[in-house]
Amino acid sequence: MKKFILTIIFISSFVNLSNAQMWNQRLNGRNVWSLAKSPQPNVIYAGGLTGANSRIWKSSDLGFSWDTIYIGNGQTMWDIAFDQSSNIYVANFSNGLLKSTNNGTSFEVIPTSQFNNKNPQGVECGNAGYVYVSTSQGFFMSSNGGANWNESVSMVGNNCLPIVVDKDSSNIVYIGVTSAGGLGIGFYRSTDYGVTFGINLNPGKNGYGILQLPINGDLYMITTTSPYNFDKSTNKGLSWTTISNAPNAMRGIAWGVDGMFIGGNGGVFVSTSLGMSWSNFNFTSSATPMMYAFPYIYTGTSGTSGGVWITAWPLININQIGNSVPSKFELKQNYPNPFNPTTTIEFSLIRESNVKMSVYDTKGTEVSKLTEQKLGAGNYSVIFDGKGLNSGVYFYKIEADNFSEVKRMVLIK
Repeated sequence: MKKFILTIIFISSFVNLSNAQMWNQRLNGRNVWSLAKSPQPNVIYAGGLTGANSRIWKSSDLGFSWDTIYIGNGQTMWDIAFDQSSNIYVANFSNGLLKSTNNGTSFEVIPTSQFNNKNPQGVECGNAGYVYVSTSQGFFMSSNGGANWNESVSMVGNNCLPIVVDKDSSNIVYIGVTSAGGLGIGFYRSTDYGVTFGINLNPGKNGYGILQLPINGDLYMITTTSPYNFDKSTNKGLSWTTISNAPNAMRGIAWGVDGMFIGGNGGVFVSTSLGMSWSNFNFTSSATPMMYAFPYIYTGTSGTSGGVWITAWPLININQIGNSVPSKFELKQNYPNPFNPTTTIEFSLIRESNVKMSVYDTKGTEVSKLTEQKLGAGNYSVIFDGKGLNSGVYFYKIEADNFSEVKRMVLIK
């Protein structure tokens, strides 16, 4: 109960300070190189950068307090991923792939010999036991949870880094290639679960980070190659368009309810125009990993400002309508409906409740989380902005106390 109360206090404080973009430093003094949100509620993992920071940390309260759960022997924890059974995989540069089947209580080491003595840098999980590992000299795939590994002959010698499994087609795998020498740098795509990859589809740019939007499947790529193009693909990576230039070399990218975030040299930057323009998000220390876990944005840093930094997002404005207390829980029909691109949703609470409201597409995929917080009794309104969505039918759902209701709305562009 004490932890729950403290978490609510922290959430309230961050929401109140969100308009000022206030950041809170945790894991102070640690060099943090990777971040990942667990399928478990409120659980976050962080990985450290070499030396005394060669560790894995775990937080069970959305990043406000941390415990060391694994101490390495000096090598960077490059990336963290989870499979459908919530098993944890950590790419540990010189030691291999770490795997935990008990929420990080213990880890087994899958040695680099399983990857032809190549150093793991990225890890991602697909469906039905598929696990993918990128290394400094190639790409590997397992179809049985890491028991056996096969190397993709298409990528031998390439310095592979970020991995994304397509949200709609699990056979499609994307990877970015980066190299100080420039050989083969860019973006590659596989349609056979990572067995083979086609040609370089976005050449000449260090493919340091790839993001696929959950709302429509569009892909975005950041780079550390000047002039730091911010590129977009609307056809599963087959072609790319530069839509803006990032302010500097970028290494991390995240999407969080109507906001896109990139981190790198010069700090953290936000775009509310799907990458068309950028502004500094009141954070100027050099950043590497970026992550979103409602209602916060996270980044990891090294050096004198090292640690995990947290700030509130989204800056969604929930307005209370009047002072009267309604006679029933209610979710009203949005207006206007159809809409383009914004619409207003009103709801009523007869008593203080933990409220969750989200928007879903026709497949049941959550495309936007409007709120998840405690609200007092009253009538409320919230504006939903669908500018990042395709035209079509969507559903919005509220859960408050024992009340739950779903309504339909139509976006027409």
